[in-house]
Amino acid sequence: MRILVINPDRYTERLRWLESQFSRIGLDFERVSACDGSTLTEDEIQRIAQSCVSGLKRTPNEYACNISHKTCWRIVADGKDEHVCIFEDDVHLSRDAGKFLSSSSWIPGGADLIKLETFNKEAEFYHKQPVEAQDRTLYPLRGLHQGSAGYIISKTAAKRLLDETRNDYGGVSYLLFGPKPARSADLRVYQLYPALCIQDMRLSGHKNPQLSSSLGHKELANSVEGRQAMAEWTEKQAPGARSRIRRDIKERFKRLFDKPFRNEIVPFQE
Repeated sequence: MRILVINPDRYTERLRWLESQFSRIGLDFERVSACDGSTLTEDEIQRIAQSCVSGLKRTPNEYACNISHKTCWRIVADGKDEHVCIFEDDVHLSRDAGKFLSSSSWIPGGADLIKLETFNKEAEFYHKQPVEAQDRTLYPLRGLHQGSAGYIISKTAAKRLLDETRNDYGGVSYLLFGPKPARSADLRVYQLYPALCIQDMRLSGHKNPQLSSSLGHKELANSVEGRQAMAEWTEKQAPGARSRIRRDIKERFKRLFDKPFRNEIVPFQE
């Protein structure tokens, strides 16, 4: 399977890290020179902001991340492969990643997006609709699962997302694994369980200082979507939160026993 890795020119240490990761599993990848938020001029930032359909102001790094992924989608859309894997350059791969990345034969028919990553936060998926994927499982995603550091995208999905997001410079994970535009484009989105990769910043324990995310915890928290999540959390802590917590607990039990979907942290299998 074709593998693309997004890597800014100045991050040579990250490139060496990825080379060691892929050498370990016996696979090659193609480097895609990433858009670097630190090199965007004020005029470029203004032009992007003015053309963005949401009208929401974002950081240069958020714009750059969006542009970099769209560069990869264009490569996929113009290429011959039905499915292509896209990674950011700060990921840790599972030891057995090679058997999933060397071939697309395990991908179910009609799959548009497969999230290989875990963000170490709860994700909502249809656990009663499992699809066997070698010694792991694919579950259809129902709700948002943040992160865009590792996923497989189909040629069809790449074309449709490029069309749907032509003037949308929002967070990539929300475009791919949020309610829109992937859901509005009626794309079939799966989560690989356990996950095949995880960003260094989401990994518990020791962190690699050379893999510090350009969209780190602070920027993620201050993003439009991050602020929305924080507002929801703050609301739960407000007076009267106990009744809301009780309702949340009841809802979780309903989901566990009555619903075809559940919320769960997707584990990373090293």
